[in-house]
Amino acid sequence: MSDGSIVVRKNGALARREQTPAEVKAELQAARERVKSKLDALEHDLGAVGRWRETVRKHPVLTIGGMFVAGYLLGRLWGRR
Repeated sequence: MSDGSIVVRKNGALARREQTPAEVKAELQAARERVKSKLDALEHDLGAVGRWRETVRKHPVLTIGGMFVAGYLLGRLWGRR
């Protein structure tokens, strides 16, 4: 894999050293694996938050009741100012 060394071109621009196609493929594969693992972790962390529609379908009365209570409390809190 590449050592990530930086070279300065004649025009003053910075660039990575030349890489072989095998090095580029290996870097892309490693990047894909990092992205996949981070996406899996994010999906796990979100859990039920990402499935809120399913919760509303299973418990519509409880959901509406919870929204009513939250709205009432927020209205009382902001209504006093």
